[in-house]
Amino acid sequence: MTTPTTKAPSAFQVPPDADVVGPQNEAERRLYELVMEGINSGPSPKTSVAALAEELRARIRPKR
Repeated sequence: MTTPTTKAPSAFQVPPDADVVGPQNEAERRLYELVMEGINSGPSPKTSVAALAEELRARIRPKR
């Protein structure tokens, strides 16, 4: 059996400085802002899967 000559990249990136917390670059900052907007937007509306599926079907029908 052969072994790979290069090590597979880690699935998780380690920040350059272990003491750094928060977004490290522009892409991470934008993602962080979107996540925080969702968290701070208040309670989610109560709906069922059936209602969501019906709304999706209604949106798809006119496009056909």
